[in-house]
Amino acid sequence: MIQPPLRSLFIASIGNPGRYRNTRHSAGHILLDAITPLLQNRLPPGYKTWQSPSLMNDSGKKLVRELEAYKRFGSIRSVDADSNALTLVILHDELEKPLGKINVKRGGPEKLSLRGHNGLKDIFKWLEKKKMYPHDQTLSILRIGVGIGRPGSRNSDDVAKYVLTPMEPKELDAVNRAARFAVDVLAEEAERLETHVESA
Repeated sequence: MIQPPLRSLFIASIGNPGRYRNTRHSAGHILLDAITPLLQNRLPPGYKTWQSPSLMNDSGKKLVRELEAYKRFGSIRSVDADSNALTLVILHDELEKPLGKINVKRGGPEKLSLRGHNGLKDIFKWLEKKKMYPHDQTLSILRIGVGIGRPGSRNSDDVAKYVLTPMEPKELDAVNRAARFAVDVLAEEAERLETHVESA
């Protein structure tokens, strides 16, 4: 029996664990917490949420390993691999954007700059190492950044201190309010995948 093609979202957040879990640099985790309860009513079956347990700068290895396992075991696949469609969605903090503003980019560094984001750099390093991007034509990348603002100074020590400072309640509220827009983006991506599969 031929199984239906895979059309799926792998939604991963990156940040820092432990005592840095609620800092500005972990805004991706906070956004994932906010969107997760909303997804069931907005997305069709066939998505997975995953939160990186790694430090931000080492996000890639475990994320890519989890993505490989999901592609291999966690989803229904078609016999015709070319008709499958999977999007890796990366939720992350966005230093250059105003607090709570959602910034959506499709693709990797060959499309749009990673803006020095070490977590994203590590992910794409591992995707390339495993020949999953840009080599795998069934895999798309969607980056959803949530703005955390930036300090007045561009000194690297000041920036590091800023991103590793816990979010204040008003900042957490801004990220939580951004969740509905992020879910809209995910719903549009799920619809795009459905169209891709039907036209394959």
